[in-house]
Amino acid sequence: MAERLKVLISAYACEPNKGSEPEVGWQWGLQMARFHEVTVLTRANNRPAIEAALESLKERQPLPKFVYHDRGPALLALKRRFKFTKIYYLLWQRSAQAVVRHLHEAQQFDLMHHVTFAAFRYPTAIWGHGVPSVWGPIGGIESIPRQLLPWGHPVSLGSELLRNFSNAIQSAPHRVLPRRTSASAVILASTAEMQKTFLRLGRQCELMPAIGLSTGQMPHGPHRQMEGPLKLLFVGNIIALKGIDLALEALKESQTKASFTLVGNGNFLEAAKRLVEKSGLKERVAFQGRIAHEAVLRIYSDYDVFIFPSLHDTGGYAVIEAMLNELPVICLDCGGPAMAVRENCGVKVPLGSRSNVIVGLASAISRYDQSRALVVSEGRAAREVVLQEYDWNRKGARMNEIYLQALARHESEQ
Repeated sequence: MAERLKVLISAYACEPNKGSEPEVGWQWGLQMARFHEVTVLTRANNRPAIEAALESLKERQPLPKFVYHDRGPALLALKRRFKFTKIYYLLWQRSAQAVVRHLHEAQQFDLMHHVTFAAFRYPTAIWGHGVPSVWGPIGGIESIPRQLLPWGHPVSLGSELLRNFSNAIQSAPHRVLPRRTSASAVILASTAEMQKTFLRLGRQCELMPAIGLSTGQMPHGPHRQMEGPLKLLFVGNIIALKGIDLALEALKESQTKASFTLVGNGNFLEAAKRLVEKSGLKERVAFQGRIAHEAVLRIYSDYDVFIFPSLHDTGGYAVIEAMLNELPVICLDCGGPAMAVRENCGVKVPLGSRSNVIVGLASAISRYDQSRALVVSEGRAAREVVLQEYDWNRKGARMNEIYLQALARHESEQ
């Protein structure tokens, strides 16, 4: 058996059964504790959920230790009142530098790993402690092309323009991203766009999805070939970047009788409802609102195809959940969904003009409407992709190999 390393994982977001980034932080801590002596640094407000989950797992596998850190009460109050999450995160990382230094002095870690937030535009407390560091999987460089920006939704437009500008500035040569790459022994990119950005800066990195599923613990029933009009499903936040307007226009353009169910809420919901009315789709589109995750997992099998035309999603948990439940996916060829949707398990529509994207989505809807056997065969292929590439146990084993490679590289450079 290989030597168990002393590893520090930085996971600001880390909470079981919360989904999104908290689930990513929690799972990496659990996975790497299978192979090494792991200490996870996270926020104090995550403690109750973490401690309860650890109690239920203590007889089943080696567990990580947790160190909890937060800024003072005044900053926490400001964060909660004014939703200053990003500002608080930056201040947390700055103060966490001292916490990491003290922990390292006491425990002498062999390696440090940053996992959340999983965005390239923020610093992390693991750099500069004299041991190899693993950064990622990291993403966030994906930006909405000008022609697909939400010009009709001013609140979203302002946010996306600011994000595009920030991405361009931070990833420019001689700016912050090159400095962060040089501080990391190993970098993992969660999307093809992020990998290309690192390569442009002269840094090699491996592609690894940021998200995963405990596939053996999730409900699954073989998908059956259904009769009647094609049934499309979307699950997620109903916000402009998810491309809901594109999907609705494509539904009308498809010249099918397909129905479309949307599960979730968000600031684009009312605009989406108005678009449904204007397009004459009221009888074919249903807005279900937000429902419990356990209920979402049960409804996938009631639908034929998952449609998720997000314009910049680093992950996309709902995409891989749908694929695990044998739904082929229609998405745009960008970000995390494009990583998941491989050949013969869905349709990836190339980015381009708005009209071309809508035509591409409509064509994909029509393709599945005309062949229900294709729905079944590509749905089965989609499930296999998730089992092979997104299962947390498999991802943990691969990350262990990366840890050992990072340590070997560091030792060879000494």
